[in-house]
Amino acid sequence: MPSKEKRKGTYHEKEILKWLERLGFTVKKQILSGSLVDSHGEEYRGDLILDMLEHRLYVEVKYRDASNFPNAFSVLEGRDIAFFKRRRGTPKTCVIIDGDIFESLVAPQLLNKRNKK
Repeated sequence: MPSKEKRKGTYHEKEILKWLERLGFTVKKQILSGSLVDSHGEEYRGDLILDMLEHRLYVEVKYRDASNFPNAFSVLEGRDIAFFKRRRGTPKTCVIIDGDIFESLVAPQLLNKRNKK
């Protein structure tokens, strides 16, 4: 039987997944995230897999009651996006994205929308 922490983590991963789907993204839960190794000896990265503009992005979800989150650089190691979600305080959810991903995928979309106005 999974631990209380694992169940809580899975719950919040599913909540972020549903939120992303409502926003129109194609996203799926990573099987046995972090605990299964593929045939090349690499872990299945991230908690979620997000398809954005024909790119597969690996997402990590971290939930805390307050604000004692792990180092963002450590969380992004081998991943593209992290969602930090907390129960108390504002904001409730922060999105942390690798700078290279922001430059190549996100910024062009933001600038494109701005230029169309």
